[in-house]
Amino acid sequence: MKSYIATFLFLFISVLALQSCKKVSKKSEQHKEENAIKSNFVYLSDERLEKVKILLKEKDTFFTKAYQELIVNADLELDKIPDPVTNKTQTPPSGDKHDFMTIAPYRWPNPNTKDGFPWIVKDGEINPMARGKDTDHIRLREMFSSLDNLSMAYYFSDDIKYANKAKSILKTWFIDEATKVNPNLNYGQGIPGEVEGRRAGMISWHKIAVVVNSVQLLEAHKVLNLDEMQVLNKWFLDYYTWAKTNRMGIENDNGKQNHSTNYDFILVGLARYLGLNAEAISRLEAAKAKRIDVQLQVDGKQPYELGRTKSVHYSSMNLRFMTLIAEMGMPLNVDLWSYSTPDGKSIKKAYDFLRPFAEGKEKWTYRQITEGGPQKAIENEMIPLFSIASTIFNEQLIDKSVKAHLYLDYLDKLKYPPLFKLK
Repeated sequence: MKSYIATFLFLFISVLALQSCKKVSKKSEQHKEENAIKSNFVYLSDERLEKVKILLKEKDTFFTKAYQELIVNADLELDKIPDPVTNKTQTPPSGDKHDFMTIAPYRWPNPNTKDGFPWIVKDGEINPMARGKDTDHIRLREMFSSLDNLSMAYYFSDDIKYANKAKSILKTWFIDEATKVNPNLNYGQGIPGEVEGRRAGMISWHKIAVVVNSVQLLEAHKVLNLDEMQVLNKWFLDYYTWAKTNRMGIENDNGKQNHSTNYDFILVGLARYLGLNAEAISRLEAAKAKRIDVQLQVDGKQPYELGRTKSVHYSSMNLRFMTLIAEMGMPLNVDLWSYSTPDGKSIKKAYDFLRPFAEGKEKWTYRQITEGGPQKAIENEMIPLFSIASTIFNEQLIDKSVKAHLYLDYLDKLKYPPLFKLK
């Protein structure tokens, strides 16, 4: 009898111990999952960011320097007060300061008329009136920059103070009724005396990608609650709907240069974020004819950008949009990088055309009236793009001797680590 009881107790204790081990194991796995939270970024790569985070822990000098610069800039944001659109001194034609409003940057008062009307075009020359605090261009740019620094600082440092500050900006601009911006760009890049808003105003918001990145990161780490996410998601959906159906959006959809590529960049990303993958795929497929075929020549030239007074800037910017759009197509099985039109136009050819200028083998002969001229603009914009594209497409697109990765700014070094660092 005693032997039977002892055996029973042994078996009972063994079962309890086994169940306890399972619970511990389950908690351990849950803890691992919580420590490896993925944000499922739309405009960024979780995989690349995770790799950089590992290399930072290993004290990689290249990334450590970029991280230190990031933290310095993120710390500067902590004491700043968010500056919403409702702070502007001018009132939009709607009478509602919640509406975003800017002035066309390359339009100037007419020096040959008493009243300055009609305004004239000075392509590439920015009118200081378009950059004042009485309209929204500067505050928008500052908001994007703040969110970019704070969200990336939070990602790489895990310090909640950066997340909380980013959240306060998101609340000011997109959640709080008293200060949030309306989800339209009806009064972007208006021309006094001529038009209240133009399709060109949409390009001011190309860094809405930064807002999406920040929201995805803070939601994944439960910094944003369900109620806040509902308001944010409604804003994104309302803006997406406006962009698809408004005259300005439709004009951009049917345009021929960088404004239209930017339009795709915004709408493909928002469609993916909103779970509208079929719409994203449709727009990506349409880009083959509407962007690659229309905007590029067989030799890779971008004629609508090369004809501008800032040809290096616009050629690089437009190709960067195309590159990032192509990256967003990858998880949806739309391969824009390998695509070529029947007559041979392709994104790859666009890089082939720019490559000898980026490598210093040919001299740029098109106009570039800003950034100190063509060579400085090539160093600031074109060469870094080659490093970014090499990383995205896993191909070395420029001679290694150029060391294109050294031309990246600190944020792009962390978001688009050079190809050789990923091997």
